[in-house]
Amino acid sequence: MANFAASLVTGLVLGLAVGYIIILARKFTINQSDSTYGADVMMGAGNASGRFLGPLIILSAMTASIPIGIGSLVGALLFYIWQKPITGGAILGAMILGSIFPVAIS
Repeated sequence: MANFAASLVTGLVLGLAVGYIIILARKFTINQSDSTYGADVMMGAGNASGRFLGPLIILSAMTASIPIGIGSLVGALLFYIWQKPITGGAILGAMILGSIFPVAIS
């Protein structure tokens, strides 16, 4: 990466272009319809498969470091108590304790 500012501007322009194309495509294809053209099926499949990723995320966090693993476990436990998917709690807990106790990269 030779020029960081140029890479940011390029990413911004490309992101806006792709987003605008998607908005235009949805406007002309879906328009006023209530149909999501399969997006509801894909979201349901993602939620169902995400339920099984929580334990894998906890195990992966425990292999990274002890504080990150504990944060992942506590976050998953809190989300389980709140009856939310434990995947989000595991990720947030690992991120919070990972920011307090960072892993040294050698």
